[in-house]
Amino acid sequence: MHLFHCTDLVPDLVQLPEEEAHHATHVLRLGVGDRIGLLNGKGVRAEAELVEVSRKGCMAQVIKRVEHPRERTALIHIAIAPTKKMDRIEWFVEKAVEIGVDRITLLRTARSERVQVRMDRLERVAVTAMKQSQRTWLPTLDPITSLEDVLKASTFIQRYFGWCEGEHRSFMEVYDPARDGLILIGPEGDFTPAEADRMNARLVQPITIGSARLRTETAALAACTWMSLAQQSKAIGS
Repeated sequence: MHLFHCTDLVPDLVQLPEEEAHHATHVLRLGVGDRIGLLNGKGVRAEAELVEVSRKGCMAQVIKRVEHPRERTALIHIAIAPTKKMDRIEWFVEKAVEIGVDRITLLRTARSERVQVRMDRLERVAVTAMKQSQRTWLPTLDPITSLEDVLKASTFIQRYFGWCEGEHRSFMEVYDPARDGLILIGPEGDFTPAEADRMNARLVQPITIGSARLRTETAALAACTWMSLAQQSKAIGS
């Protein structure tokens, strides 16, 4: 069954957003009577039937709704400095959504390679990844935010930052899958020593993700994957 993103699934008769309606009619060639799935990105999945297909758009009659709880008991928050090439950060968002993430914040640091990002593009990537992986929760996507503001806003006890220099511990050894976690991944040039000192002062622990030096988006995805799998392993063992 084809899935479509529709934020308002409260009424029994819903209109597909313009982009989704275009995909349904012009790409998939769906018509009246076809069954579709609808996701609101906040845990609700509905089965519906197309009842109107025209140039004005698509209307669907909701047949049933199922509410799904959050996928993880402990939140996964990745703050990542945007890469110079937009396609690399889009790749990260796509794969992180497929693997499992609750929040992605684009991080501005002293050595950031990019200071502007088209959030509408990233949101479309995230929605497509949610549908492809058949998840029911769409992660929060934050626009470019300063390191200082991210640290102020985070109330998690478990906070880490990837660090290539100085003393650090293995992320695989210190991460606790039972607790909400934030990990900050800097740009290709890494965090500056001053930024590292500020994070250390706020009890954000320096960590390493393996012995190889990874690209920004690779390090962020490796951390996200480890957190998601560690939570799944804990759930299976409990």
